[in-house]
Amino acid sequence: MSRGTIGFLVGWLWMVAWAQTPTVTWQFFGNAARNNPAIPGLGSRTVYYPCLNRLYAINREDGTLRWQYPADAPLNATFLGQPVEGEGLVYIGASNGNVYALDAETGSLRWIFTADSAPTAIPVLDEGVLYIGTGRGEVYALNARSGEALWKEPYRAGDYIAGRIVKVGDTLFFGTNGGTVHAITAGGGRRRWAINLPSPAYDSQPIYANNSIYLTANDQLIALNPNSGSPRWTPRRFTTELRFAPAADENYVVVITRENRLYVFDHNGRLLAGDKTPVETRYEPLVAPVIHKGELWVSTRRGTLLVYTLPDLQLRWLYTLRPPEGTRDANNRPIYYLPLNRNPLFTERGLLIASDDGSLTAFTYDWLDRIPPVVLRTTPAMGEMMSGQLPLEFGARLRDDQSGINPASIQLLLDDEPLPVEYEPSTGELRAELKAGGGGTAKPLSDGRHTLTLIVSDWAGNSLRFSWGIYIDNSLRKTTPRPAGQQQPSSGTGGRGGGRGGYGGGQ
Repeated sequence: MSRGTIGFLVGWLWMVAWAQTPTVTWQFFGNAARNNPAIPGLGSRTVYYPCLNRLYAINREDGTLRWQYPADAPLNATFLGQPVEGEGLVYIGASNGNVYALDAETGSLRWIFTADSAPTAIPVLDEGVLYIGTGRGEVYALNARSGEALWKEPYRAGDYIAGRIVKVGDTLFFGTNGGTVHAITAGGGRRRWAINLPSPAYDSQPIYANNSIYLTANDQLIALNPNSGSPRWTPRRFTTELRFAPAADENYVVVITRENRLYVFDHNGRLLAGDKTPVETRYEPLVAPVIHKGELWVSTRRGTLLVYTLPDLQLRWLYTLRPPEGTRDANNRPIYYLPLNRNPLFTERGLLIASDDGSLTAFTYDWLDRIPPVVLRTTPAMGEMMSGQLPLEFGARLRDDQSGINPASIQLLLDDEPLPVEYEPSTGELRAELKAGGGGTAKPLSDGRHTLTLIVSDWAGNSLRFSWGIYIDNSLRKTTPRPAGQQQPSSGTGGRGGGRGGYGGGQ
């Protein structure tokens, strides 16, 4: 094989790997929206981003603002659910009971429909009909062009409609907070069947896949025939509660338990993964997992998005959404991550993530990331003079906003000898400890200069090799090293640096 051919193949393989790595391309900031009850919606050229009392229409290509509604004073209500585009309009509900239809190009108001209560469910638009569900359990079918109600009376479920309305053929499926799942006709709003789930039903959202309806209730995974509501197979029981709806596609069904343990089933109810080799998500999810293009996506409380292959549940990507460096809370404590209480919004080229601070971050697979990770601080600080008495603790804080830190790439060397490293993805902190006795070195570090070297890569393959020196003087009193950039109380040691940041478990 010629050198040119080998070079071509190496380049091609690198491009394939790079193309599988989501990379940040733009970020938009709306108004802060803590515990936002609405999620972004996707249009043909626009992302519609509701932030409490304002709806932003954002260009999908570059994140620039196209228009906002209202254009002047904020809405005297809170936007709910998810915007839906169609018929040249975008539709969004609000806490005042209104459904707004806005011109998709200009944001001008075209019509308003007022329901008996707030439209809480994520609506569905199909064949010119907009179906909405409300907090008091009404389901309406509206003419998408005019806003006219198409049924004489709404269907009344009698309880808060949560989650998303699912339309399959001529049937609408939805769940209520009380744990009842309804199937009604899309043509006239007549009940086909309704079942009460075993109590408690933490998340009664029905998930449709492979001609079955999947639900979780208490400690059970349930599969139903969508035509009759009868069980497809005996419910699968767990030793703990299932707090979220399942994830499902044409191949697999996945549930996550209260202990954050993942289980994968096929559509016959056969367990494929999670029993013999348990897999637990690193952090607590805040929303039900979702399957996209054959991979499982989990959004967590500590701002970290986890992506697993199916059915073997191997971690393929990890990314932590962070605020601008130096952001602090009301108590002046640093904020290292932004909790993810909603799933990504997937696009043809990537995904978007919304957070409570009002940020909307766009990732694409075809954007080239050439920026390596950065080291924000080290422990000990560069040039610090300290005692070499064991145990000694070393560490650093890392950040990579483009494609994220790959935990498997991290190495920390002391005088070219590797140290065992623990890394906490949510904060970016890594930690290594040199212990006396056991498997560690029983002797203190010798006097003189020692070199620490950190090697780390992001998921796009950009590598950083960062070295810094420390000075050991064993006549000094042993103190806890502190990261650079923070003041250290006077100790008479001549050391430099400041207080140590918190660490978590290893990857």
